[in-house]
Amino acid sequence: MKNWFPVWGFTLCLSMVAQAQPESDHNHNDYVVTLVRHGDRSPRYPLNPELWPMGPGEMTDLGFKQCYEAGKRFRSTQLPAGFPSRWQPKLSYHQARSLDRTIQCATTLLQAIYPDSQKTGSGNEFAEVPPVYAAPVQYDYLLGFTQLCPGYRVLISDMQKSPLWQKKLAEIGVDKIRLWAKQTGQKPTLHAMMGLADALNVRKLHNIPLPEFLTPSDEQQLLDLLHWFMAQMSKDGRIVQLASQHLVKAIDQRYQQHRACLESGRTSCESFYLLSVSDSNILALLNALGSPRESNVPYTSMLTLRFSASNRTVKASLDNESLTLSCGTTCSIEQWGQLVASLQHPDWSKLCQLKESEVHTIALPDISTGTEKEK
Repeated sequence: MKNWFPVWGFTLCLSMVAQAQPESDHNHNDYVVTLVRHGDRSPRYPLNPELWPMGPGEMTDLGFKQCYEAGKRFRSTQLPAGFPSRWQPKLSYHQARSLDRTIQCATTLLQAIYPDSQKTGSGNEFAEVPPVYAAPVQYDYLLGFTQLCPGYRVLISDMQKSPLWQKKLAEIGVDKIRLWAKQTGQKPTLHAMMGLADALNVRKLHNIPLPEFLTPSDEQQLLDLLHWFMAQMSKDGRIVQLASQHLVKAIDQRYQQHRACLESGRTSCESFYLLSVSDSNILALLNALGSPRESNVPYTSMLTLRFSASNRTVKASLDNESLTLSCGTTCSIEQWGQLVASLQHPDWSKLCQLKESEVHTIALPDISTGTEKEK
Protein backbone atom coordinates (compact mmCIF):
# COMPACT_ATOMS: atom_id res chain seq x y z
CA MET A 1 0.00 0.00 0.00
CA LYS A 2 1.52 3.32 -1.06
CA ASN A 3 1.73 6.55 0.95
CA TRP A 4 1.66 5.02 4.43
CA PHE A 5 3.89 6.92 6.82
CA PRO A 6 5.06 5.94 10.32
CA VAL A 7 3.62 7.88 13.25
CA TRP A 8 5.80 7.19 16.26
CA GLY A 9 4.15 6.40 19.56
CA PHE A 10 4.22 8.47 22.73
CA THR A 11 4.34 7.43 26.37
CA LEU A 12 0.93 7.12 27.99
CA CYS A 13 0.95 9.56 30.89
CA LEU A 14 -1.26 7.54 33.18
CA SER A 15 -0.38 5.88 36.44
CA MET A 16 -0.96 2.37 35.12
CA VAL A 17 0.84 -0.79 36.11
CA ALA A 18 0.60 -3.68 33.65
CA GLN A 19 -0.93 -6.39 35.80
CA ALA A 20 -0.19 -10.04 35.14
CA GLN A 21 -2.66 -11.40 32.61
CA PRO A 22 -3.43 -15.05 31.93
CA GLU A 23 -1.69 -15.95 28.69
CA SER A 24 -3.49 -17.81 25.91
CA ASP A 25 -2.46 -21.17 24.50
CA HIS A 26 -2.73 -20.14 20.83
CA ASN A 27 -0.36 -21.66 18.28
CA HIS A 28 2.78 -19.57 17.72
CA ASN A 29 2.33 -20.00 13.96
CA ASP A 30 -1.21 -18.63 13.82
CA TYR A 31 -1.67 -15.24 12.16
CA VAL A 32 -3.97 -12.74 13.86
CA VAL A 33 -5.63 -9.71 12.28
CA THR A 34 -7.48 -7.37 14.63
CA LEU A 35 -9.45 -4.21 13.94
CA VAL A 36 -9.93 -2.11 17.08
CA ARG A 37 -12.32 0.81 17.37
CA HIS A 38 -10.77 3.81 19.11
CA GLY A 39 -11.61 4.73 22.70
CA ASP A 40 -14.02 7.27 24.17
CA ARG A 41 -13.96 10.62 22.38
CA SER A 42 -15.53 14.06 22.46
CA PRO A 43 -18.52 14.74 20.14
CA ARG A 44 -17.68 15.39 16.52
CA TYR A 45 -20.14 18.31 16.59
CA PRO A 46 -20.32 19.38 20.26
CA LEU A 47 -23.33 21.36 21.45
CA ASN A 48 -21.21 22.94 24.20
CA PRO A 49 -17.61 23.20 22.92
CA GLU A 50 -16.43 24.57 26.26
CA LEU A 51 -17.04 21.13 27.81
CA TRP A 52 -14.50 19.54 25.48
CA PRO A 53 -11.12 21.33 25.75
CA MET A 54 -9.43 18.59 23.67
CA GLY A 55 -11.50 19.69 20.64
CA PRO A 56 -14.18 17.91 18.58
CA GLY A 57 -13.78 14.21 17.86
CA GLU A 58 -10.66 13.80 20.01
CA MET A 59 -9.97 11.07 22.55
CA THR A 60 -10.64 11.76 26.20
CA ASP A 61 -8.60 10.56 29.19
CA LEU A 62 -11.12 7.73 29.50
CA GLY A 63 -10.49 6.86 25.85
CA PHE A 64 -6.76 6.48 26.45
CA LYS A 65 -7.43 4.23 29.42
CA GLN A 66 -9.83 2.12 27.35
CA CYS A 67 -7.24 1.68 24.59
CA TYR A 68 -4.58 0.68 27.10
CA GLU A 69 -6.89 -1.90 28.68
CA ALA A 70 -7.81 -3.17 25.20
CA GLY A 71 -4.12 -3.69 24.47
CA LYS A 72 -3.69 -5.75 27.63
CA ARG A 73 -6.79 -7.75 26.71
CA PHE A 74 -5.46 -8.38 23.20
CA ARG A 75 -2.14 -9.61 24.51
CA SER A 76 -3.74 -11.99 27.03
CA THR A 77 -6.41 -13.45 24.74
CA GLN A 78 -4.95 -13.37 21.21
CA LEU A 79 -1.19 -13.88 21.52
CA PRO A 80 0.57 -17.13 22.48
CA ALA A 81 2.19 -17.66 25.87
CA GLY A 82 5.68 -16.22 26.02
CA PHE A 83 5.10 -13.69 23.21
CA PRO A 84 7.85 -11.02 23.35
CA SER A 85 7.07 -8.07 25.63
CA ARG A 86 9.46 -5.78 23.75
CA TRP A 87 8.74 -4.88 20.13
CA GLN A 88 11.12 -5.93 17.39
CA PRO A 89 10.86 -5.38 13.62
CA LYS A 90 8.86 -8.07 11.79
CA LEU A 91 6.97 -9.15 14.95
CA SER A 92 3.85 -7.22 13.96
CA TYR A 93 2.51 -4.52 11.65
CA HIS A 94 0.31 -1.61 12.73
CA GLN A 95 -1.88 0.77 10.75
CA ALA A 96 -4.38 3.45 11.75
CA ARG A 97 -7.05 5.43 10.02
CA SER A 98 -5.85 8.99 9.39
CA LEU A 99 -7.54 10.51 12.43
CA ASP A 100 -5.93 11.72 15.65
CA ARG A 101 -8.06 9.41 17.78
CA THR A 102 -7.26 6.25 15.81
CA ILE A 103 -3.52 7.02 15.67
CA GLN A 104 -3.44 7.80 19.39
CA CYS A 105 -5.40 4.67 20.24
CA ALA A 106 -3.01 2.53 18.19
CA THR A 107 0.07 3.86 19.98
CA THR A 108 -1.62 3.36 23.35
CA LEU A 109 -2.68 -0.19 22.49
CA LEU A 110 0.89 -1.03 21.56
CA GLN A 111 2.22 0.22 24.89
CA ALA A 112 0.14 -2.48 26.56
CA ILE A 113 0.84 -5.18 23.97
CA TYR A 114 4.60 -4.56 24.29
CA PRO A 115 4.91 -3.40 27.92
CA ASP A 116 8.74 -3.54 27.97
CA SER A 117 9.23 -1.48 24.82
CA GLN A 118 9.27 1.77 26.82
CA LYS A 119 11.90 0.51 29.24
CA THR A 120 15.61 1.21 29.01
CA GLY A 121 18.47 -0.50 30.77
CA SER A 122 19.62 -4.12 30.71
CA GLY A 123 21.46 -3.44 27.48
CA ASN A 124 18.64 -1.31 25.98
CA GLU A 125 19.77 2.30 25.87
CA PHE A 126 16.66 3.54 24.10
CA ALA A 127 12.98 2.64 24.09
CA GLU A 128 11.78 0.46 21.19
CA VAL A 129 8.67 2.37 20.14
CA PRO A 130 6.46 0.31 17.76
CA PRO A 131 5.66 2.37 14.64
CA VAL A 132 2.11 3.05 13.52
CA TYR A 133 1.52 3.73 9.82
CA ALA A 134 -1.16 6.20 8.78
CA ALA A 135 -1.86 7.51 5.29
CA PRO A 136 -2.73 11.13 4.55
CA VAL A 137 -6.48 11.56 4.17
CA GLN A 138 -6.27 11.94 0.40
CA TYR A 139 -4.55 8.52 0.10
CA ASP A 140 -6.33 6.55 2.82
CA TYR A 141 -7.98 4.03 0.50
CA LEU A 142 -7.72 1.33 3.14
CA LEU A 143 -9.64 2.85 6.06
CA GLY A 144 -10.73 6.39 5.21
CA PHE A 145 -13.47 5.88 2.64
CA THR A 146 -15.92 8.24 4.38
CA GLN A 147 -13.41 11.10 4.10
CA LEU A 148 -11.72 10.14 0.84
CA CYS A 149 -14.67 9.27 -1.40
CA PRO A 150 -17.20 11.87 -2.62
CA GLY A 151 -19.19 8.84 -3.79
CA TYR A 152 -19.86 7.89 -0.17
CA ARG A 153 -21.92 11.06 0.35
CA VAL A 154 -23.70 10.51 -2.97
CA LEU A 155 -24.65 6.98 -1.86
CA ILE A 156 -25.95 8.23 1.50
CA SER A 157 -28.03 10.83 -0.34
CA ASP A 158 -29.40 8.12 -2.62
CA MET A 159 -30.26 5.86 0.32
CA GLN A 160 -32.23 8.65 1.97
CA LYS A 161 -34.59 8.67 -1.03
CA SER A 162 -35.46 4.99 -0.62
CA PRO A 163 -38.87 3.87 0.77
CA LEU A 164 -37.19 2.45 3.89
CA TRP A 165 -35.53 5.73 4.78
CA GLN A 166 -38.62 7.76 3.93
CA LYS A 167 -40.61 5.51 6.25
CA LYS A 168 -38.08 6.14 9.02
CA LEU A 169 -38.32 9.87 8.43
CA ALA A 170 -42.13 9.70 8.72
CA GLU A 171 -41.92 7.64 11.94
CA ILE A 172 -39.81 10.31 13.63
CA GLY A 173 -41.77 13.17 12.12
CA VAL A 174 -40.68 15.70 9.50
CA ASP A 175 -41.60 18.62 11.77
CA LYS A 176 -39.47 17.25 14.58
CA ILE A 177 -36.50 16.76 12.25
CA ARG A 178 -36.89 20.35 11.05
CA LEU A 179 -36.97 21.64 14.64
CA TRP A 180 -33.81 19.73 15.57
CA ALA A 181 -32.13 20.95 12.39
CA LYS A 182 -33.00 24.55 13.18
CA GLN A 183 -31.59 24.27 16.70
CA THR A 184 -28.32 22.78 15.50
CA GLY A 185 -27.84 24.59 12.18
CA GLN A 186 -27.96 21.34 10.19
CA LYS A 187 -29.96 20.24 7.15
CA PRO A 188 -33.32 18.57 7.94
CA THR A 189 -32.24 15.06 6.88
CA LEU A 190 -31.67 11.81 8.71
CA HIS A 191 -27.99 11.86 7.80
CA ALA A 192 -27.54 15.42 9.08
CA MET A 193 -29.08 14.41 12.41
CA MET A 194 -26.19 12.03 13.04
CA GLY A 195 -24.11 14.89 14.42
CA LEU A 196 -26.78 15.68 17.02
CA ALA A 197 -27.34 12.00 17.79
CA ASP A 198 -23.60 11.50 18.28
CA ALA A 199 -23.39 14.50 20.60
CA LEU A 200 -26.24 13.12 22.71
CA ASN A 201 -24.66 9.68 22.84
CA VAL A 202 -21.38 11.13 24.13
CA ARG A 203 -23.17 13.40 26.62
CA LYS A 204 -25.09 10.44 27.99
CA LEU A 205 -21.90 8.43 28.43
CA HIS A 206 -20.44 11.35 30.39
CA ASN A 207 -23.63 12.06 32.40
CA ILE A 208 -24.08 15.53 30.88
CA PRO A 209 -27.68 16.83 31.04
CA LEU A 210 -29.80 17.19 27.92
CA PRO A 211 -29.90 20.56 26.15
CA GLU A 212 -33.10 22.47 26.89
CA PHE A 213 -34.60 22.05 23.42
CA LEU A 214 -34.73 18.24 23.73
CA THR A 215 -36.90 15.94 25.82
CA PRO A 216 -35.92 12.46 27.11
CA SER A 217 -38.18 11.06 24.39
CA ASP A 218 -36.29 13.07 21.75
CA GLU A 219 -33.02 11.76 23.12
CA GLN A 220 -34.14 8.14 22.86
CA GLN A 221 -35.39 8.66 19.31
CA LEU A 222 -32.06 10.14 18.26
CA LEU A 223 -30.01 7.44 19.96
CA ASP A 224 -32.13 4.75 18.29
CA LEU A 225 -31.67 6.59 14.99
CA LEU A 226 -27.90 6.55 15.45
CA HIS A 227 -27.84 2.74 15.73
CA TRP A 228 -30.34 2.40 12.87
CA PHE A 229 -28.30 4.67 10.59
CA MET A 230 -25.03 2.83 11.24
CA ALA A 231 -26.68 -0.54 10.59
CA GLN A 232 -28.36 0.58 7.36
CA MET A 233 -25.28 2.37 6.07
CA SER A 234 -23.08 -0.68 6.59
CA LYS A 235 -25.62 -3.03 4.97
CA ASP A 236 -25.64 -1.20 1.64
CA GLY A 237 -23.67 -3.33 -0.81
CA ARG A 238 -22.10 -0.32 -2.50
CA ILE A 239 -20.79 1.09 0.79
CA VAL A 240 -19.59 -2.36 1.87
CA GLN A 241 -17.66 -2.44 -1.42
CA LEU A 242 -16.11 0.97 -0.75
CA ALA A 243 -15.14 0.07 2.80
CA SER A 244 -13.99 -3.51 2.34
CA GLN A 245 -12.41 -4.05 -1.07
CA HIS A 246 -8.95 -2.69 -0.25
CA LEU A 247 -9.15 -3.76 3.38
CA VAL A 248 -9.72 -7.48 2.77
CA LYS A 249 -7.05 -7.39 0.06
CA ALA A 250 -4.53 -5.90 2.49
CA ILE A 251 -5.46 -8.47 5.15
CA ASP A 252 -5.05 -11.30 2.65
CA GLN A 253 -1.70 -9.97 1.42
CA ARG A 254 -0.26 -9.86 4.94
CA TYR A 255 -1.57 -13.36 5.67
CA GLN A 256 -0.03 -14.67 2.45
CA GLN A 257 3.31 -13.09 3.40
CA HIS A 258 3.09 -14.81 6.80
CA ARG A 259 2.29 -18.13 5.15
CA ALA A 260 5.20 -17.80 2.70
CA CYS A 261 7.49 -16.99 5.60
CA LEU A 262 6.48 -20.17 7.44
CA GLU A 263 6.83 -22.29 4.31
CA SER A 264 10.36 -20.96 3.79
CA GLY A 265 11.35 -22.42 7.14
CA ARG A 266 12.02 -19.11 8.87
CA THR A 267 11.15 -18.89 12.56
CA SER A 268 10.77 -15.10 12.89
CA CYS A 269 7.55 -14.53 10.95
CA GLU A 270 5.09 -11.69 11.53
CA SER A 271 2.53 -12.68 14.18
CA PHE A 272 -0.22 -10.09 13.96
CA TYR A 273 -1.62 -7.18 11.98
CA LEU A 274 -3.25 -4.45 14.10
CA LEU A 275 -5.56 -1.82 12.62
CA SER A 276 -6.93 1.09 14.66
CA VAL A 277 -10.19 2.06 13.01
CA SER A 278 -13.63 3.66 13.31
CA ASP A 279 -16.98 1.98 13.88
CA SER A 280 -17.87 2.26 10.17
CA ASN A 281 -14.84 0.14 9.22
CA ILE A 282 -15.80 -2.69 11.59
CA LEU A 283 -19.51 -2.62 10.71
CA ALA A 284 -18.88 -2.71 6.96
CA LEU A 285 -16.36 -5.55 7.27
CA LEU A 286 -18.79 -7.54 9.42
CA ASN A 287 -21.33 -7.26 6.62
CA ALA A 288 -18.74 -8.25 4.02
CA LEU A 289 -17.95 -11.33 6.12
CA GLY A 290 -21.64 -12.24 6.35
CA SER A 291 -22.15 -11.33 10.01
CA PRO A 292 -24.11 -8.03 10.07
CA ARG A 293 -25.08 -6.13 13.22
CA GLU A 294 -28.24 -4.19 14.01
CA SER A 295 -26.49 -1.78 16.38
CA ASN A 296 -23.18 0.03 16.60
CA VAL A 297 -20.03 -1.44 18.15
CA PRO A 298 -18.83 0.06 21.46
CA TYR A 299 -15.54 1.87 21.95
CA THR A 300 -12.46 -0.41 21.73
CA SER A 301 -14.48 -3.27 20.22
CA MET A 302 -12.13 -5.78 18.59
CA LEU A 303 -12.96 -7.68 15.41
CA THR A 304 -10.40 -10.48 15.07
CA LEU A 305 -9.60 -12.90 12.26
CA ARG A 306 -7.41 -15.86 13.23
CA PHE A 307 -5.67 -17.73 10.43
CA SER A 308 -4.71 -21.18 11.70
CA ALA A 309 -1.43 -22.51 10.36
CA SER A 310 -2.09 -26.08 11.47
CA ASN A 311 -5.46 -26.72 9.80
CA ARG A 312 -5.61 -23.89 7.20
CA THR A 313 -8.80 -22.31 8.52
CA VAL A 314 -10.06 -18.86 9.44
CA LYS A 315 -12.19 -18.01 12.46
CA ALA A 316 -13.62 -14.63 13.43
CA SER A 317 -14.63 -13.13 16.76
CA LEU A 318 -16.00 -9.86 18.03
CA ASP A 319 -14.79 -9.00 21.51
CA ASN A 320 -13.73 -12.64 21.94
CA GLU A 321 -17.19 -14.00 21.05
CA SER A 322 -17.18 -16.34 18.07
CA LEU A 323 -18.90 -15.12 14.89
CA THR A 324 -20.77 -17.09 12.25
CA LEU A 325 -19.66 -15.90 8.83
CA SER A 326 -21.17 -16.58 5.41
CA CYS A 327 -19.00 -19.72 5.27
CA GLY A 328 -19.76 -20.83 8.84
CA THR A 329 -18.00 -20.55 12.21
CA THR A 330 -14.85 -22.07 10.71
CA CYS A 331 -13.93 -21.23 7.13
CA SER A 332 -11.30 -22.86 4.97
CA ILE A 333 -8.51 -20.79 3.46
CA GLU A 334 -10.09 -21.53 0.08
CA GLN A 335 -13.40 -20.02 1.23
CA TRP A 336 -11.53 -17.00 2.55
CA GLY A 337 -9.88 -16.62 -0.86
CA GLN A 338 -13.28 -16.76 -2.56
CA LEU A 339 -14.55 -13.98 -0.28
CA VAL A 340 -11.54 -11.80 -1.06
CA ALA A 341 -12.03 -12.40 -4.79
CA SER A 342 -15.75 -11.60 -4.60
CA LEU A 343 -14.95 -8.16 -3.16
CA GLN A 344 -12.50 -7.15 -5.90
CA HIS A 345 -14.27 -5.03 -8.49
CA PRO A 346 -12.69 -2.89 -11.25
CA ASP A 347 -15.18 -0.05 -10.70
CA TRP A 348 -14.04 0.79 -7.14
CA SER A 349 -12.45 4.08 -8.21
CA LYS A 350 -15.58 5.06 -10.12
CA LEU A 351 -17.69 4.20 -7.07
CA CYS A 352 -15.41 6.30 -4.86
CA GLN A 353 -15.72 9.30 -7.20
CA LEU A 354 -19.40 8.67 -7.99
CA LYS A 355 -21.59 11.56 -9.12
CA GLU A 356 -25.29 11.94 -8.46
CA SER A 357 -26.18 11.28 -12.10
CA GLU A 358 -24.23 7.99 -12.07
CA VAL A 359 -25.57 6.52 -8.86
CA HIS A 360 -27.49 3.64 -10.51
CA THR A 361 -25.07 2.86 -13.32
CA ILE A 362 -22.57 0.57 -11.55
CA ALA A 363 -23.17 -3.18 -11.39
CA LEU A 364 -21.43 -4.71 -8.38
CA PRO A 365 -20.84 -8.39 -7.66
CA ASP A 366 -22.90 -10.03 -4.95
CA ILE A 367 -20.51 -10.24 -2.00
CA SER A 368 -21.55 -13.73 -0.95
CA THR A 369 -21.40 -15.39 -4.37
CA GLY A 370 -19.39 -13.15 -6.67
CA THR A 371 -22.17 -13.16 -9.29
CA GLU A 372 -23.18 -10.00 -11.02
CA LYS A 373 -26.10 -8.26 -9.39
CA GLU A 374 -27.44 -4.82 -10.11
CA LYS A 375 -27.27 -2.68 -6.98
